[in-house]
Amino acid sequence: MRRARALLCAALLACLAGSALPARAQPLQELDVGLTAKTATDWPLYVADTLGFFKRYGVSPNFVIVGSAAGNAQQLAAGSLPIGETSSTQIVEAIQGGAPIFYAVNQVITPPYTLVGKKEIKTAAGLRGKMIIIGGVNDITHVFLDALLKPTGLKPDDYTLTYAGGTNERYAALKSGSVDAAILFPPINFLALSEGYSNLGNVQSVLPSFPFDGFAVNTKWAQTHSALLVAFLKGYLQGLRWLYNPANKAQAVQILAQATNTNPDNGSKSYDEFFVQLKAFSQDGRSSSADFQKVLTALATMKVIEPPLPAPTKFYDNRYIDQANAELARGR
Repeated sequence: MRRARALLCAALLACLAGSALPARAQPLQELDVGLTAKTATDWPLYVADTLGFFKRYGVSPNFVIVGSAAGNAQQLAAGSLPIGETSSTQIVEAIQGGAPIFYAVNQVITPPYTLVGKKEIKTAAGLRGKMIIIGGVNDITHVFLDALLKPTGLKPDDYTLTYAGGTNERYAALKSGSVDAAILFPPINFLALSEGYSNLGNVQSVLPSFPFDGFAVNTKWAQTHSALLVAFLKGYLQGLRWLYNPANKAQAVQILAQATNTNPDNGSKSYDEFFVQLKAFSQDGRSSSADFQKVLTALATMKVIEPPLPAPTKFYDNRYIDQANAELARGR
C-alpha cells in the first residue's frame, strides 16, 4: 500500500512539473526597432539586450539601422516600423504633416554633441567660408549648430552646409577631407578628437537642457500592442537604471564598444564626461510640455513652423512609459 501511494505521488508530481513551464520557456515576441545609427544614444538598449532585460519581459528586439531620424519617422508613419528612434524636431515635423505617430520615450535630454573640425581649424570662428556637415536642413543638429555658432558672429551666409543623417556618415565625410567640420555624437566624437581633429565646441555648453532624441511609435500599433510596448519599455528602463549605476561602468563600456565597434577608451570618456556626469538620459523617460515648448520655439526661430504654435501635448503620450515605471515600482 505504501509503495502504491508513493508511486501515485511521484506520478502526480511529474505531471505538475510538466505542465508548469518557467517564464523563460514562453515564446518571445519579436519587435523591430529602428535606430538612426549605432552610437551611444542607444546605450540603454544595448545594455538591456546584452544582459537579457528585454527577454525577461518576453521581448526579442531586432535593431534596424535606418540611417536618419527622418527615415525612421517616415517608416513609422507608413507602419513599416512599430518603434523608431527619432529626434524631437523630426517628431514635430512629422506629426504636423499628419503622421500617425507620437513620442513614447524622451531619451536624451542633454545634447552631448561636439562640433569637430579639421586639425588646422582651431576655433568655431575659423569656419568662415568652410563646409560643415550636419544631419539635415531641418534636422535637430541644425538647431545645435546655430546655437554653437551664434557667439562667434558667423551668419548662415558665412559657411556652406551639407548633410548626412548619421554620425558615422558625418565622421566619414570629415575623415575623407570633403568637409571642414562635422557635428558628431559619442563615442565617435572622442574617436575623432583622439585622431587630432579639433574640438570647436560642445553643444551642452550652449544648450544644457534640450530634449533631442527619443523613441516614437506608430499610434495604431501602440493601441493594438500596448502590452508589448510596455514590456519593451520596462526592458529599456531596466537597462537605463543598470547603466546609471557607477559600479557597472567597466561592463557598460565594453557593451558600448562591442555594439558600436569603437575603442573602449572612447566609451569610457562618453560615460564619464557626458552620460553619467551630465545625466544625459532622462531617468524616467517622460516628456513634458516644457520639453516640447523648447523644441517648438527652436523650430519657429528656424522658420520651419509658423505661429500660432501647436500645443506641446500634441507630440507625446506618457501613458505607456508611466505604466512601465509603475509596474517596475511594483516589482512586476
